[in-house]
Amino acid sequence: MVETFPWWTDTQKKFATDVEKFVDEHISEAEESWWRMEFPWTLMKKVAAKGIFGAGIPKKYGGLELGATGACIAAEQLGRLYSVGHVFVVSMLGGLHQLLWHGTEEQKQKWLAQTAKGDVLGAVCITEPFVGSDAAAVVVRAHREGNEYMVDGKKRFITGAGVAGRYIVYARTSDKPEDVKAYRHLTAFIIERGMPGFSLEKINSLIGFDNVPNGVLDFNKVKVPEANRIGKEGQGWEIMTGGLNYERLIGSAVLTGPFMDVLRTVTFYTERRIQFGERTNRLVNNQFMVADMITKLKIARLMSYYTAYLLDLGREPVVESSISKLINSEYARDIGLSAIQIMGGDGCTKFFPVERLLRDSKIGEIVAGTTEIQKYVIYRMYLMSMKSEFKPRAKLRFHPELKVPILTTKPSEFNGKPVNEDNILKALSENYRNVPGAYMTVDDLKEEFGSKDTTAVTNALLKLEEKKLAVLFRDKKGAVELGKATYAGLREANPLEHYKWFPPWYRPEDMF
Repeated sequence: MVETFPWWTDTQKKFATDVEKFVDEHISEAEESWWRMEFPWTLMKKVAAKGIFGAGIPKKYGGLELGATGACIAAEQLGRLYSVGHVFVVSMLGGLHQLLWHGTEEQKQKWLAQTAKGDVLGAVCITEPFVGSDAAAVVVRAHREGNEYMVDGKKRFITGAGVAGRYIVYARTSDKPEDVKAYRHLTAFIIERGMPGFSLEKINSLIGFDNVPNGVLDFNKVKVPEANRIGKEGQGWEIMTGGLNYERLIGSAVLTGPFMDVLRTVTFYTERRIQFGERTNRLVNNQFMVADMITKLKIARLMSYYTAYLLDLGREPVVESSISKLINSEYARDIGLSAIQIMGGDGCTKFFPVERLLRDSKIGEIVAGTTEIQKYVIYRMYLMSMKSEFKPRAKLRFHPELKVPILTTKPSEFNGKPVNEDNILKALSENYRNVPGAYMTVDDLKEEFGSKDTTAVTNALLKLEEKKLAVLFRDKKGAVELGKATYAGLREANPLEHYKWFPPWYRPEDMF
């Protein structure tokens, strides 16, 4: 039975139980489609009839109004139905979040109701032949002509290509340098299958996603009515990035359902496999690997549903959604590798679902933002949002009695002193004694002196640089950011004895 979380509502818990039961009853149909290498249209229609597509959609548009948590629950369980789960995810991403936040009421009534019914599938179109992680460099162009836009270009690696009937497409509507610099050069559109000039060019054969349509789309002067534009012209980047939190979350949740099925397969197998006169589940190395798999499953689900909870509270969990995407993709790879290793030769065959998870994990590490992009987002956004928390609460300062630098919250000896060349050089020399491998920032020096005068600190550093008593580091615009004393500066500030220190065990006779 699916494991629920304490913060889920009773409705969400019941939904999880119902979807799990539905998946258990129809898993053989998904397997049959996988072996036949065909898209499971019949099963997809059963998912739609069950109302599962409405998980994250408000009731006023025909949905179940279960929030991001409900969408995650559906994605996790439908992920066990293989291609059904992946196409469900991109259908949710093909406009749900974008329309909820930026669509007109008419657009919501039309396309959110359509999404909830599941009778028309959706897809999201960002990647192009020459545009991948650098999503702002979109080349597909939309030129306005009266009440229509003429869309021209190609999109590729589009999951759901062909089977989807509704595509959210990001196109360039401006080349003005000021618009590009301010990310006002893209616009979002919904383009529907059947529009003249819109065609399917190619279906890819990938390392995984065996019967999940993924392909190239061609837009040959496709006339798109203004009514199909989402948000304002030039608002595409905002709409795209705003939807990425939801995209990364749902895309990571779809992997956790297969985690459990792989774990079930491994435990079933090792209870019945005998080697060296023992069941293989008694081998300690196998037990350790299964323990790691359980740990990763628990962490992946916890992170996914915590992120969904934050979304449902109305927050924008940029860092959390990137962490979910990052760890779930990597955990899929790790769990797949461990499962294959435990099962040996059988794990390498396609008669068990374990090798499938491993192959799909590599796509998971690339689609919806690569692992490297997630790490970049996590690093930048977390440090930005928690900048004050990362500021040291205690600093290393030289202890006059112990003769070593210790962490302390006491003010600097320079606090209240004039900001001039001599005192700045003294402060840089003390920084060398406390943290010899690091520069000091302009803000560090201001804090040392209890000053708010950036100009005075910068001017003193510049004068020290002229005298070759300090080395400065500048930003790309040439502004001074950091400084440190040169060897000549250290000698100018203090005699050598000031910097000397030896541990008690070091013999005086060994000194020179």
